[in-house]
Amino acid sequence: MHFRLTRASDIDRIMDILADGRRALAALGIDQWQGGYPHRDVIEADVARGDSYVVEGEDGRIMATAMVGFAGERDYDLIEGGRWLTDCLSSDPSYGVVHRVAVSSACKGRGAASLLLENAERLVHDRGFASVRIDTHPGNVPMRRLMTKRGYTECGIIYIAHAEEATPDRVAFEKLV
Repeated sequence: MHFRLTRASDIDRIMDILADGRRALAALGIDQWQGGYPHRDVIEADVARGDSYVVEGEDGRIMATAMVGFAGERDYDLIEGGRWLTDCLSSDPSYGVVHRVAVSSACKGRGAASLLLENAERLVHDRGFASVRIDTHPGNVPMRRLMTKRGYTECGIIYIAHAEEATPDRVAFEKLV
């Protein structure tokens, strides 16, 4: 497996993987992504900014996807029930963010999500940022386990603005890099 920047020609496959993620969340009884988010235009914008990455198998097939961004996240400016490991606001972030993590249902259990996060952490470190921030739905136990396994600290609860019909609260994690 290897990690690489997404190409425009990968978008259809990414949308398929996100649909797999949507179905997996629904099977867990989680309302996140059930309104259609992340929409294709969101992924196209990630790709255009150079913020979209994939894990590709040895056979060339894309196994997983994520957005790794460096422009800050306004939803992270307010955290309840805890505090971030780094003290900054989205207007002057010392962190990178990881969003829209999804793994193909056919590729679960092969380490693709861990490889995504490992490389996202490296990207953030290499750009001189202090940490990686990520959030997930409170009911997404598999993602919460992955965060713990990768050494992230649960920092509190944030509320996302783009929740659509879903509950807006998310468990926020951070890891110093």
